[in-house]
Parts: sequence; C-alpha cells; structure tokens
Amino acid sequence: MPKINLLQQAPTEAAVAKPVSTQLVQQIVMLVVALLGLAVAIFIDWSIVNRENETVKEDLAREQAIAKELEDMKKQGDELQKKIELVENRIKVIKQLRAEQRGPVAVLSSINERIPIGIKLDSITQRGSLMTVVGSTTTESLITTFAKDLEFSGGLFTNFDVQTQLRPGGQGQEQSWTFTIRCNYNPPVAAPPQSTTAATQTASN
Repeated sequence: MPKINLLQQAPTEAAVAKPVSTQLVQQIVMLVVALLGLAVAIFIDWSIVNRENETVKEDLAREQAIAKELEDMKKQGDELQKKIELVENRIKVIKQLRAEQRGPVAVLSSINERIPIGIKLDSITQRGSLMTVVGSTTTESLITTFAKDLEFSGGLFTNFDVQTQLRPGGQGQEQSWTFTIRCNYNPPVAAPPQSTTAATQTASN
C-alpha cells in the first residue's frame, strides 16, 4: 500500500490558494478603479451639461427681455402712430371744410375738442343747422363716447341720430365700425355790446 505524505501536500495547496486570493483582490481593485473612473466621467459630463444648460437659460432670459422691450417699443410706436394719424386726420378734415366753406371755425373747434383718441373722421357737413359727422373706429364704445361728448356740450349740439355699421376685418385688417352722427348745431348767440344796450335803454326813456 503506497504511503501519502500529508505534510508535503499542505504547502502546495496553500501556495495555490495564495495566487487565487491575490487575483481576486486585484480584480476588486480594478473594479473599484473602473467605477471611480466612471463616476468621475459622469460628474464631468454632468458639470458640462449643467453649465451649458445655465448658459442656455441665461441666453433665453436675455432674448426674452429683448423681445419684451421690442414689444413695448412696438406698442408705444403703434400708439404714437395712431395719435399722429388722428391729428393728421383732424387737420385734413379742417382743411377740407375750410376749402369747401362747410362751416365756421367755431363748429370745427367744438367738434375737434371732443374727438376721442381712436376716432377717425372722414367728413363733416353742415346744411343750415343740420350737422352730419361721418367717421370710423375699431372700438365701438368710442362712438357712444363721442356722441355723448357732443351731446353734453352746453346745448351746442342737440337732436342726435347715431347710426353705426360693422365692417368685418380680413387680410390682416381688424374689424371696425363706421358711423354717421346727425345733429343740430346751435351756435351761441353773442350778447349785444354793453354800450349799445345802454343807448337803447336811454332812447326808450
């Protein structure tokens, strides 16, 4: 029967176990290093993306601020343009009426003082005491405002007849209303000179 020397086999098994244990540690270390490298790469990528995201947000906020300023400037420009058109329209109507001799300056001044912003006058005609005002606006309530301002004029304008008609918009133009206001113009009666009145009273006595 062969004899087995156990004392000679034990060191051999220990020598085999030692390389296996060392290889496992190396693998664990490599895995940890790989994970750390991946974490660092993810952090760097996140930092870059986050920085780019902040830059995009700042650029967007800047562009929005510029767009708002441009929009405000456009609104102010539109309002100014409307006021300029209104003034030009008033001047045009006054020149037209003066050229056609369609009413005294007092009538034109009285109407001109009561035209709301947003009302565009097309014509003013007068036949005797009958006054006809034709115009347009994009805000229907301004027609009522204009008519009331004329009505509460201390009796200068009376017996109102207001007619309106909707003009649908299209092709980039907003809808508007045309109107015709007919009323009687009652010019104020000038008081006789004080000297004339006194002379009349003396003659009567």
